[in-house]
Amino acid sequence: MLLIMLSGIPASAQNTPAERFKSRLDGAWVKKEKDGSSTIINYNYSSDDIIMFSDAQGVQEVYLCSQFSPTLRENTWYMLGTNDMVPFIRMNITVRLESDNVCYFTVREEGIKNEVVIWTGKYTRMTEYGEKKAPKEEKQFVLDGKYESDTMTLLFSKQHFTLTDDKGIHSGLAALYDYEDISILELRFLGKEGKQENMFQYKLEHSITENDDAIIVEISMLPGKIKIHGFKPSGEPKLVLTQKIAKEKAE
Repeated sequence: MLLIMLSGIPASAQNTPAERFKSRLDGAWVKKEKDGSSTIINYNYSSDDIIMFSDAQGVQEVYLCSQFSPTLRENTWYMLGTNDMVPFIRMNITVRLESDNVCYFTVREEGIKNEVVIWTGKYTRMTEYGEKKAPKEEKQFVLDGKYESDTMTLLFSKQHFTLTDDKGIHSGLAALYDYEDISILELRFLGKEGKQENMFQYKLEHSITENDDAIIVEISMLPGKIKIHGFKPSGEPKLVLTQKIAKEKAE
């Protein structure tokens, strides 16, 4: 089965102030540069690491996070990031959440005084659950209802989804948004405690046809990830699901 569920974070650790802050920080944040390029920081709550990449610089860096501690400033925490390729390169990272959708990162390389690196600045969240980001001028396709294939069923209701396959029933939050010139479907799987267990991104395409009795909506979901140069397919097979809407219901 394509969608593999990973174990979540122990429930006993989820209610501490640090875990609540990291849960809010979880996800991708973008800073638009003056030259039109983007700098993106993605904090992964499950693996406790940060991926930083810049269009203009053409670089991507991954840091493992540790020493997560509060500061005297409200909604502001400090963490130490250790480069996963070169362990002696470490970044002092201060994070201030102004709101759920606005965040300030201050990043300095350890051992180098008063030098703020390119990652520092004001960021906005790339994805808000159930909301469309950077909408196109034309009306954006809305996922709703039940989509089926031979191996699985996906039911969308507002920002929620339920997936049923041979492994059982899974549910969580769905977001559909535009990234550059493509549509991205993001599925965040939630465990019994309501905590995210895993997240998958897909390039979404759709077609709508009709016959005498029904409107047929077909969606294709190409697995992958948003990387420094855009969406990169994972190499896994595309998922194709169909919804048939009786014309009397559509009316």
